[in-house]
Amino acid sequence: MDSLAEQFIVVVDQSKLVDALGSTFPVPVEVLPMAISPVIQALEKLGGKPELRMGIKKDGPVITDQGNMVLDVTFSAIPHPAELEKTINNIPGVLENGIFVGVTDLVLIGEIQDGHPIVREM
Repeated sequence: MDSLAEQFIVVVDQSKLVDALGSTFPVPVEVLPMAISPVIQALEKLGGKPELRMGIKKDGPVITDQGNMVLDVTFSAIPHPAELEKTINNIPGVLENGIFVGVTDLVLIGEIQDGHPIVREM
């Protein structure tokens, strides 16, 4: 649904900046609960290492507002993000993933420089 927004702005802190996608953070993938096993298998065939996101201070997995589950998928590298985004989204049972190729209009990065908070645009 992010692509339906009139303007899509991503807000992060400097810890989210990486040299290459896949080098630091897993890709979140929202999955229909009934499809979790086949989606895990499909993601593993793509070279990913999926883990079901578990709740903090609660029992069980994280459930989205729409009643779906979230897999955090680690890839050793993501050299072609647009291709991987499309491939993941075409797996039956996948609703969305967190790669966001061609959707973002503006990235705001909050950071501390010389002891003062600043926001810079990318």
